[in-house]
Amino acid sequence: MASVTEPARPSPPVAQPRRTRWWLVALVAVWAVGLTGAALWSVRHDPPTVAEQRDIAAALPVLRQATGAVVAAADGPDRAVEIGPLRFDPECALTPVRAGVEASQEITVRVRADQAPGALDAIAEALPKEYAPAVRHLAGDTRHVLRADAGEFVGVEATATNSAPVFSLWISTGCRPTASGVDSAPASRPATTTPPAFSAATKAVGATGPATTVEVACPNGKTAATVSATGPALPGDLGRALRDVVGGGLVVQAEPDEWAYRAGEVSVLVTTGDGETRVSATTACR
Repeated sequence: MASVTEPARPSPPVAQPRRTRWWLVALVAVWAVGLTGAALWSVRHDPPTVAEQRDIAAALPVLRQATGAVVAAADGPDRAVEIGPLRFDPECALTPVRAGVEASQEITVRVRADQAPGALDAIAEALPKEYAPAVRHLAGDTRHVLRADAGEFVGVEATATNSAPVFSLWISTGCRPTASGVDSAPASRPATTTPPAFSAATKAVGATGPATTVEVACPNGKTAATVSATGPALPGDLGRALRDVVGGGLVVQAEPDEWAYRAGEVSVLVTTGDGETRVSATTACR
């Protein structure tokens, strides 16, 4: 029987070198550049889409209203309060490519020994309910933190320890887009009127410099104000100089270089150091 020879199998086709689709690479590169450019343009020019993007001009009225509410809550017959000036921080950043500005105001509260925790609780209780104020007692009940939300991303915060003689309530807008027409470096305002307690204290310690004022509108329609003035350093003891001025007022603090006391409804603070003596008097919302 004759042998049968199988036909030879065809060789596989030789693989052709794969062509690089340069047109596709170029298209992707152009798309990426365009997307990046659109994002940068949007960051710089698009209107805000969420609340925290509202600019500093829109946030300031909320800050001012919240400051008045905080002053009203912070004042008390056994505390000495002081209203700090409105400050602007231009160093904050909204995004890596966009700068912003933050506005804040400080309300300083001086209390008698071991009264800081109770004062924070009382302030939280006196703040508007819609702020949802809350105090957390941390670190074995030795550190106390107050936080409240005044709306429109304006916050209120304070921290104090058990033995703290003084703590600050900060009202802040957070970082916001800048806005034209906002004076980010406001000048001090000269005081047109001063309470008698202020005049008596400045005379007693020789703080005869020009008096300036910081004012805030209170929830009850009144105006709270801190007036302050400076003079040369006092060579003697503060207590001796203020003895006749304080009279029967409640003394909140009595240190060699710092006195805080109440003269009726007015909080008076006298400090000396760094070559000067400073007097402030705050008439709150009562």
